[in-house]
Amino acid sequence: MYHPEVSIVQVDQVHGGTTIARGAEAIRQTMAAYIGLNPHMDVITHHTTVAGDFAMTRSQWLIRGVGKDGRAINVHHHGMEVHRGLPDGAWAFFIDHPFGVDPSWAIPAPPPTE
Repeated sequence: MYHPEVSIVQVDQVHGGTTIARGAEAIRQTMAAYIGLNPHMDVITHHTTVAGDFAMTRSQWLIRGVGKDGRAINVHHHGMEVHRGLPDGAWAFFIDHPFGVDPSWAIPAPPPTE
């Protein structure tokens, strides 16, 4: 599912901060935080663009789970992902930014430049 050289932005609600995890071991640790929620995940892929052995997707996703304190956790974001084609024909996540296109990041328009 994830390329060995993957980079993933960790989600604040799950990981307690926004950092970038790189490589297979960091991804295992990142995913362990989600697995600990006993999660259910729903995903919609809004768009896919393929160029050679890379593909860019835009997704919207919701993870529902239970935190260590027993309270319900709902994590919902709009993600942007880059996938890389593998020699066997499969695709793997290469860059995963789970909240890369969240509406809260939007501004009405970029400031003009000269």
